[in-house]
Amino acid sequence: MDKKDYIAQVMDEWYLAMAANNVTVQPKASTLLGMLLANYDIKPKYESRDIWDEFQTVSGGNFLGWYASLTQDQREQWHKEAKQAQRPKPNKSLLKG
Repeated sequence: MDKKDYIAQVMDEWYLAMAANNVTVQPKASTLLGMLLANYDIKPKYESRDIWDEFQTVSGGNFLGWYASLTQDQREQWHKEAKQAQRPKPNKSLLKG
């Protein structure tokens, strides 16, 4: 994600927080905030990780250490994706006529 995407994400979160608290500002205030944020290098506090892609590269002997390093939310995400991967794929064979 580049800098502009992070600014847009911050602005979106700000709008959501304001809506949840029934707060409004003039549109020009939003424009000014966006312009000010553009002067800063903004990045998330925690980088998002693609847990399933990481899992695909972990060797069997390192799995337990890798799994122990995950947060509870990341573990839940891994279990969810592992469950989806176990679902049998429908057999899509061509019918011959």
